[in-house]
Amino acid sequence: MTDLISVLAAAVFLVFGVDRLVRSRAAEADPAQRYLAGLAGCMGTAMLFNAPAVVGTLSGEAGLDTPVLLITHELKTAGLGFLVLVGLAVKSPPPGPRSVRRQIALNGAVLIASAALFGVADIAMVDDELTVPDGHRWALAGYNVLFAFYGCWCLLVLTRELARHARRMSPGPLRAGLRLMVLSAVFGAVWTLWALADVPADLREGRQGVGEDAVSASLSVITAVLATAGASASLLEGPLGTPVRRLRAFRRFRALEPLWSALHAQLPQIALDESAAARRPGLRGAEFALYRRVIEIRDGYLALRPYFDAGVPGWTSQTADLARDRRAVLEAAMIAAALENLRAGQRQDGVRRERDAVHVPSVVVGTVESESEWLVGVCAAFTSSPVVAGVRSRVRSARAG
Repeated sequence: MTDLISVLAAAVFLVFGVDRLVRSRAAEADPAQRYLAGLAGCMGTAMLFNAPAVVGTLSGEAGLDTPVLLITHELKTAGLGFLVLVGLAVKSPPPGPRSVRRQIALNGAVLIASAALFGVADIAMVDDELTVPDGHRWALAGYNVLFAFYGCWCLLVLTRELARHARRMSPGPLRAGLRLMVLSAVFGAVWTLWALADVPADLREGRQGVGEDAVSASLSVITAVLATAGASASLLEGPLGTPVRRLRAFRRFRALEPLWSALHAQLPQIALDESAAARRPGLRGAEFALYRRVIEIRDGYLALRPYFDAGVPGWTSQTADLARDRRAVLEAAMIAAALENLRAGQRQDGVRRERDAVHVPSVVVGTVESESEWLVGVCAAFTSSPVVAGVRSRVRSARAG
């Protein structure tokens, strides 16, 4: 079973590496694609050599087992260096060539140090196990510790830059892909740290297994699948992502229903097509229906401007609201108060003083997807926030008084 898992993980990495290599040959290709190809090629080849069946086969060939073991380890270490280069490639603003050269030099130094520790350890293969003489156990332990901590540092650099880049992006498949890659880096860190599990046996017995155990092989598969899925997320922007986009648009269309209905009840003219407004779209027409619904809600905002109450921002700031997004709560409260004023026929533009500042609803610059995501948050506050309910009651009480 471990053989199958290891070969599967290696195949995922190698196929992904070939795909990235082909993409990186295009003119003006993103440098990150080349680094991803290098990472996948190194890790996939190393994992293939490290599969128990391959290790068992090579152990029967005199003089091959120990060099192959060193090459496998060096390939993994080189792959970790490519992780940092990927992180540098997505950094904003991008670093200069000097930073890239510095990382390449650091990775080369680690490769040399690993090879030196491997040589000092005087490693031999005995019955599919790696053994060292009594006086050289420290070198074997240092060999594993260097790999584990250097790998974790590389993954930390990558995770930090990917997380920063994801926060700057609009919602969509690309941001979701970056988050999958961050998750992949987390599992990769656990996989890398698993090398420390061999250190006690290195120091106590001077021996360790050379193949991937079940835990390490499973972590490698999870890391490979998450990394491949994240880096291939751009496919969701094309035809392959159509079902996902339609389903997401349909769910957001339904989620905006309460806010749209409240606006439409007082401002029926916002409906671009009255007959279509009353129908529930199917999945095929969900994206267009969502686009139309966002426009209609924004038209409702414009029609409500004479009824916006300048006191609402102050009322919401006085409440003990624990909402995660206060901006969404404030916008929902402004709309709720304006609808109450419209229902009572009480325009506010004529009674405002010049110093009164009226909160203007947020405008989300970007795609319809990012705009609809914001409005879904506003709608959730509009229907369930106690702050919005309190503002609505306050306006009604002022009118009754």
